[in-house]
Amino acid sequence: MTETLPITYIKCDFCTAKNHCSACGAELSETLERRPGISRAQVNVSEHTLLIDHSLDEDGLEDLLDGMGLLIG
Repeated sequence: MTETLPITYIKCDFCTAKNHCSACGAELSETLERRPGISRAQVNVSEHTLLIDHSLDEDGLEDLLDGMGLLIG
């Protein structure tokens, strides 16, 4: 299933600046794509969106994203 989801919060562990730049989005995208059930992910930090192609159910996806510090909704 391919979805575009609004991101309401990003907890960035990749940089110390905490300004959520495009590098953070790229790191989050790459990390997501390494997770089981995720075949494609693109985090657009400036637009607060996540484009994701996955095979997870709604709860599984939400738990995965929450565990990574991404809140959607």
